[in-house]
Formats: sequence, C-alpha cells, structure tokens
Amino acid sequence: MLPSDYGPGDIEFWIEPPLLLSIQSDVKEILDKGMDSRVLSIIRELRGILEGRGLVRNLGSSIRALNAYAIDSSYPTPPLELIGGVMTVLSYGYVGYLNGSYDRYMTGEVVFEDVGEFERVITRKAQIRERELAIRLLKDKLKGRRDIDLVILDGEIPIHPLPYNLPVEGGVLARVTSVIGNLLDLSARTGTPIIGVVKRVRSKFLSVLINRCLPMNDKLIASLTLNNGEYMVLGSYGDILPPWIQINYNDCELRKRCNGKECDGVRELMSRRLSEGLVNIEHVFSGSTHPGLKMLKEVIVAFYKPRNGSPAVKLEIYNPSDRFNIEELITYLESQTTDTGYPFLIDRVDEYVRLDPRILDYVRSLIIKGSKDLNPALLTMLQLTNPQKAYLVKRLEA
Repeated sequence: MLPSDYGPGDIEFWIEPPLLLSIQSDVKEILDKGMDSRVLSIIRELRGILEGRGLVRNLGSSIRALNAYAIDSSYPTPPLELIGGVMTVLSYGYVGYLNGSYDRYMTGEVVFEDVGEFERVITRKAQIRERELAIRLLKDKLKGRRDIDLVILDGEIPIHPLPYNLPVEGGVLARVTSVIGNLLDLSARTGTPIIGVVKRVRSKFLSVLINRCLPMNDKLIASLTLNNGEYMVLGSYGDILPPWIQINYNDCELRKRCNGKECDGVRELMSRRLSEGLVNIEHVFSGSTHPGLKMLKEVIVAFYKPRNGSPAVKLEIYNPSDRFNIEELITYLESQTTDTGYPFLIDRVDEYVRLDPRILDYVRSLIIKGSKDLNPALLTMLQLTNPQKAYLVKRLEA
C-alpha cells in the first residue's frame, strides 16, 4: 500500500498509482538481485590473477607537464523529427592546455537525413569529425605550427566496424578506414600519443584473464577490482582481441541466446561467426589492404582508479614513440581527474562543445526564413512529425 502522506512537493504525488507501484516493484527486484556471492568470488579471483601476473601497479607520484589537446563533439537530444527526415546540429572542437594557457576551437554542421537509425548515423559522423580534427592538429604539428605532446579523444580510438572488420570498399563506412589509417599514421610520424578515454563501457575484455565470459562490463569489474591509486595494463589489441573473440562466440553469445538450453543451430552460427571474426581481424591487423590500420594491434587497453575515489576509467592508448612510457601517460591523466571521474580537459571540451536543444528550432526557422519562394513540398518537409513534442525544442530567442 502506498503511503498517504505524499504532498505536492514529492514526485510520488504526481505519478499515477499503477505506474508508481510498477516502478517500486522493479526497484525492489533490482535491490534483491544486488551483487551475489558469485560475482564477489569472481572479483577475488581476478584480483588474485592480476597480482599474480604483476599487472596491478601503483600510480606514480612524478607528474610530467604535457601540452595536451582534448577533442569532443556534441549534438542535442532528442533530434528534431520532421516529416522530411531527422535534423540536428553537430558541433565538434578541441580544448588544448599549453604551458598554462588554453587554446580552443569549435565548429559544426547541420545534419538532416531521412534514415531509420539516425542515432547510429549521427554518432558515426561525430566520431569521424573528431578524428578529422585530430588529423588537422597533427598535420599542424608536422609542419611546426603547434607543440603537441598528447591528443585525447572522448571514446575509443577506432570506429565501428574496426578493428573487428574492414568497412566495405566504396560503402557508407569507407571513410572510417581512411580516417583511422591517417590518424594512426600521423601519430606515428609525429611521435604523438593518442589516448581514448572511454566513458560508455560495454566491453568485457577482462574475460581474457579467466578465459570465460564475465557477467559484467569492464568498467564495473575494474572499479571493484582496483584500489584507489592503482592501474593495470591489460595488453594490446593484438594480444586481447583474438582470445576475446573466441570467448565471445564460444561463451558470451551462447549464454545470451541459449539460456542453458540445447541450441545446435545457434552453436553452428556462432562457430561460423568465430571463424569469420578471426579472419576479419587478421586482415585488419596485417594491414594487407590498408597499411595504416595494422597499427591498431598496438593500441593498449588499460584501466586506472583515481585517488579521489571515482570509479575506474578505461583507456585506449596508442603510444608510437619512447618519449613517454605508459605509466607517465596514465599518471598524467589521473593527476587531473576531477570529481566527474574523468580528466579535466575532457570536462572542459565537453562543456565547450555542448549545445542547447533549442538551437534546433532556430535552425529550422532559418531554413524557412532563408527561402523567399517556399513551395508546399518544402513547407511540408519542415513540419514537425510530432507537434506534441514541440516543447522540447522551444525557440531559442536572441
């Protein structure tokens, strides 16, 4: 039975009783599941393995000052749903911290596409634009125009479907191949490390330590396994991904799809996907088609748990020279980690490129006002698909 003393100041007062009861029931179920003894046993097992292999290390105390640039992008959510397609504004830029002063730059573009999976389209475009900006910075360094020690990306270094597969030549993802290849090539030519700070972690690479599928993602496992002020280097893509692909298709996928039942058809399918996956990743790592991509096998996967008590942070590190070692790079990032759990340059660039959702209606009004002879078809195309949601993008006034 619901308490009777809810007042207008309580959110429960405004939720319909059936919905409130359903929410409370699901919350109780989540709490009851909690973290069972099986998971805690896995954490202890992993800690023992990490210590036994000497993979757990204390973060250094000597911090080297670096000229670093962080790159990020942003787009308002939800996008503007128009009859003619989905529209949003993509902004991207960098914030550099050089010898005590900031260097900032931001640009962007309007994205208007009539596609079903718009989130995937805009995410990929944002990732490409970020890496194109990193390429521009490294070209400046190559020409002596900038002094850059480190480039930090918000997210993984590669873009889907890399490194698991090569994009189809001439397909919509063909740009991915050239961008990543050029980025790694310039990183190697200039001796500039690239670090991806991964926020949304769904990988289970730590499964390779126990050769079976872990029930939780890497960020949660690392947060529970590492102590504050510690870090671990799991290994390179070249070492991790082949065994991970086998664990994924021989264990993770079977658990998810079969639920403990006999499923010969699924096993056969996973066996084919395993064979294809190993062949695909070998094509990428060998550089047989795109030489620049073979450097992906040298990308290091590491985790650190900040001294300030935040959850563990997953890093992808491509370090093409011996100017800096891995510990120096991780210690530098940890030393500037804020209460958000991420390095302050990632915080700064995130704030810098962030957009107000109301800019979408502003852009729509510019399109309408910019054409003197609007035909009915164009006017129809620019109409909101769901006018009931217009409040989400109320006009941004000057």
